[in-house]
Amino acid sequence: MSEPDKQRISVTAHLTAAARAYESQRPDHLFDDPWAALLASREGFSILEKGEDKGGSIIVRTRYFDEWLQRLTHEEGLRQIVLPAAGLDTRAFRLDWPEQTCLYEIDLPAVMDYKESRLQAYQAQPRCKRFVLATDLFSAAWESQLVAAGLNPAQPSVWLVEGLFFYIPLEQTQQLLERLSRLAAPGSWLGFDAIHSAMLSSPLTSSRIQLTRKNGAPWIGAIDDPVALLASFGWQASFVPNVRKGYEYGRAIFPFIPPDALTSETEKLYHMLVTAKRVGGGEQEIRLVSR
Repeated sequence: MSEPDKQRISVTAHLTAAARAYESQRPDHLFDDPWAALLASREGFSILEKGEDKGGSIIVRTRYFDEWLQRLTHEEGLRQIVLPAAGLDTRAFRLDWPEQTCLYEIDLPAVMDYKESRLQAYQAQPRCKRFVLATDLFSAAWESQLVAAGLNPAQPSVWLVEGLFFYIPLEQTQQLLERLSRLAAPGSWLGFDAIHSAMLSSPLTSSRIQLTRKNGAPWIGAIDDPVALLASFGWQASFVPNVRKGYEYGRAIFPFIPPDALTSETEKLYHMLVTAKRVGGGEQEIRLVSR
C-alpha cells in the first residue's frame, strides 16, 4: 500500500472514533465506547461535523456488528475474533466476552502505535485475550504472523472488516478476501460493510461523495453483488441495507429517504451490512435473506 493510501486509511480511523465518541455521549446511545473520545483526533471530529448525519453509517454499523459478535461468541461458541484494519476499534475493551476469547487486531504500525500509547496512558484493560499485529494487510505476510500469534486455522473464527472495502479498489478487496479465506475454517463467519456503485453516481449522494474527496479519503471501491463475490471464495452470504437498521435503531442515515419511500433501487444508495458463513465440502449455496 502506498504512503498516501496509508495516510488516507489512518484518517478514516480517527473519523470512526469520533463518531463512536459522539454516539456514546447521547442519553439513548446505541453503544458506549468510553475510549473513543481519547483516541479520536481533532481532525476526526472536524470531519465528523461536516457530515449530514454525524457519522450515522458508522454508528449503525457499530451497533449492528456489536450484536453480531456477541451472538456468535455467546450463543454460537466461537472464540477466535480477527479484526483486519482494526483502526481505533476498542471492542476488546468495551464488550463482554466469554472466557477464552482471543481477539486479534491488525493494522498499520502508525495506527497501532498511536492506539497503544493512548490506551496504555489511560491504563485500559482488555476484557479478552488481545493480540496486536502492527503490519500492512496488503504487502506483509500477515497470515503467518497471525498464526504465530495464536490463531488456529483449523478452528472456526470470526472476521470483521469494517470501513475498508469502499476506500480501496475492488481488486485489493478480492485479494484480501482470498487471503483471509485461506485461514477461515468451515463454520467461520465474516462481516463487513460495502457500497453499491449506484452510490458513487447518484445525485442524491453526490454531496457525500464530494465530501469524502475533500476529506482526502474518497470512496472508490464498490461491490454491487457481495453475495456472488463471497460465494466465489466459499462463503454463504446475506446483507441488509444499513438504512433499514438505522430506522430500527432510531438513527437516520443520509440521504434522508423516509422508510415508506425506500425501494430496492434507493437502498443501493446506502451501505450494505454483509455477513457470511464459511461453507465446507465445496458447498456454496447462496441465500439472500435480507431484502
